[in-house]
Amino acid sequence: MKGFRFDISSFFQNNASNNLFGSINLSDYASIRNGSYGKLMKSYYAEQKKGTVDNSSVTGRTDKKEPVDTTGLSVMKQKADGLKDAAEALNKVELWKQTDGSYDMDRIVSAVKDFAKEYNRVIDQSAKVNSQEISRDTRYMTSLTGTMSKSLGKVGITVGFDGKLSINEDALKQANGSSLKTLFSGAVSYGTQIAGKAGEISRDAVMNSSLYGSNGTLQNMLSGNYNKWI
Repeated sequence: MKGFRFDISSFFQNNASNNLFGSINLSDYASIRNGSYGKLMKSYYAEQKKGTVDNSSVTGRTDKKEPVDTTGLSVMKQKADGLKDAAEALNKVELWKQTDGSYDMDRIVSAVKDFAKEYNRVIDQSAKVNSQEISRDTRYMTSLTGTMSKSLGKVGITVGFDGKLSINEDALKQANGSSLKTLFSGAVSYGTQIAGKAGEISRDAVMNSSLYGSNGTLQNMLSGNYNKWI
C-alpha cells in the first residue's frame, strides 16, 4: 500500500447521489478538516451569547416573585407614617401665621381634612393586623380622641361610634382659628399627641414584621442567631 494515495474529493464526487455524503460541500469539508469551521462556530455562538436579549426587559415580565406581606404590617407602617406627617403639618408655625389679624383658613381646613383622612386610615388598618402593641396604641389614640370629642365638635370635627373622624367643612371654615391652633399646634396639643402615637404605631409595625413571620411565629433566623450565641 506504500505510495498509494486516496483522493477523498473523487470519493465525494463519485458518490454525489449518496444520501450520507451527497449534501456535503467540499469547501465545508475542508473547513471542518483544518479546524476553521469549529472556530467559526465558537465565534458565532459567542456573539449570540453577547447579543442575548433579556425577555423580562422586553415583556416587562420577570420570573422573580416579589414577597407578599400577608400580615398587613407594611401597610400599617405606611398609614401610621401618613398620619404622623399630617399631624406634624398642623403643628408647623407658618400654617398659623396671621395676615391682618386673620388666619389662612383655606390652608388650615385642607390640613385638618388631611389629618382626619389619615387618622381614619390608621383606624381601618389597625383592625387588619394581629399585634397587641398596635392594638394598644390605637386604643390610646381613640380614647384620647373620645376625650377631646367635645372640643373637636366645636370646630366641626365629629367623632363617630367607630372612632373615626368626619368633617363638617362649612363648620370648620367658620371655626375660631385660635381654637383650632390650640387643638393642633403646641407641645401638648391633641395633634402633637396623635403624631407621637402614630410614630409608635409605625415603630411597632416594623418591630412586629422583624420578629414575626406571616404565620405569627418567630423567624427562624432569630433561633439560628441564638444558637450561635449560646
